[in-house]
Amino acid sequence: MLPPLRTLLLLALGLGLARTLSSSDPNACSFWESFTTTTKESHSRPFSLHPSEPCDRPWEGPQTCSQPTVVYRTVYRQVVKTGHRPRLQCCQGFYESSGTCVPLCAQECVHGRCVAPNQCQCAPGWRGDDCSSECGPGVWGPRCDKPCGCGNSSSCDPKSGVCSCPPGLQPPNCLRPCAPGSSGPACRFSCQCHGAPCDPQTGACFCPPGRTGSREVGRPGS
Repeated sequence: MLPPLRTLLLLALGLGLARTLSSSDPNACSFWESFTTTTKESHSRPFSLHPSEPCDRPWEGPQTCSQPTVVYRTVYRQVVKTGHRPRLQCCQGFYESSGTCVPLCAQECVHGRCVAPNQCQCAPGWRGDDCSSECGPGVWGPRCDKPCGCGNSSSCDPKSGVCSCPPGLQPPNCLRPCAPGSSGPACRFSCQCHGAPCDPQTGACFCPPGRTGSREVGRPGS
């Protein structure tokens, strides 16, 4: 049995088969990497040079005895320094392949290809999160015999039957438009029109007469 695709990809990365990423790759993220270097540093250290003849008559006074001489010598020591440098790595949901960050799907796209993190693009005639279902539009289930209860010609997931509502329609059945003040896919976005209604699909503001602006109600027109 062949190992999963994800395992092969991680193994390739571990073997160092990836190339250097490009800063122009939109799916490459930068981070700061720490590194250490070992260098030699010099500094002066004092040494005492004692007289060659010992002072054997200290009772005659210190002036008759030779005093130690202090000299400075240059010595070297190894110093480990830590620095930081910018590096590139693939953003979350992507992995490196031949110097390019490509999307990663946790489950293999059986009859399709991975076009975004955990998002498959199915080949014609195949549906589902992993492109493994042959159910046609409007039906779902293991035998493709359960009708989708999705309105406005919306499709449903062939495994779960969950409706995929287009922008502007409310889940779970895609039967009603977004409530006033909301828009977009699954009606998740709030209108930014300062009291004016917005398009439930795009969120574009419907400005009243005398007002302008794409997202906010602007100043009165001239």
